[in-house]
Amino acid sequence: MCQFGTFLRPFHERILMSPEDFKKKLWNHFGATLFLVLVLSLLWEFGLEGVIKSAISPGETPWFDTAVHIGIVLLAMIFTVPSLMGGFRESGTKTIIELGKTERRYKSIVESTNDLIFQLDNHGIVVFANPAVRLLGYEDGEIIGEFVGDLLFMDNKDEMLPRIMTKRVGHRATYHLPVQLRTSPNSVISNDIPAIEFAVDACGLWEESDELVQTRGVDKTFLGTLCIARPVLKPEDLQPRKETEAV
Repeated sequence: MCQFGTFLRPFHERILMSPEDFKKKLWNHFGATLFLVLVLSLLWEFGLEGVIKSAISPGETPWFDTAVHIGIVLLAMIFTVPSLMGGFRESGTKTIIELGKTERRYKSIVESTNDLIFQLDNHGIVVFANPAVRLLGYEDGEIIGEFVGDLLFMDNKDEMLPRIMTKRVGHRATYHLPVQLRTSPNSVISNDIPAIEFAVDACGLWEESDELVQTRGVDKTFLGTLCIARPVLKPEDLQPRKETEAV
């Protein structure tokens, strides 16, 4: 996965309950339930059984012992299930709070960076772009729905498109690809600066983890491509130069 995607993934792995944590919580619940069953069974065998059976004729209640042991298991579960569900609720509440905080943090990063961050669907259509598109003279949301090939200002764009619309992840993704992106024809800079040069990183977005994506023979769901375009020049260097007056 490209750098921005790698930046996001560890957080979700931290806050979402992993299969190992889920198994651990279930085993703890099972252990607590088994302990209570043993305690209640011992209490019955060495305490209450003689008192209760002396008042009941065993011949008339052949199902009595079975019913008692079932009741012991159910009673133990009644005591332990609320603790299990409370742990899940606490974990879920914490996850929601952390997701909210991180969403605001990442939104601030995406909206304040000078790097152009945009997402393509599996047909190369722009479905998301951060406010850095203003560097190209576009308004927020103006390039949504545009084909990425129409944004390229290059003679060899047909060769570049497969690398920009890549499905690859990890070290096989696209890194530092030099491209020229067209400035908005409706902007005041388009006459003097028809295009701006960027270095593009691009990686595939999948529902599955990178490790699973790189495994052969596994069903995978491709979502699109995440691209990060870093301007090669500083914004102040992109202003049209004034012609020097003749001496």
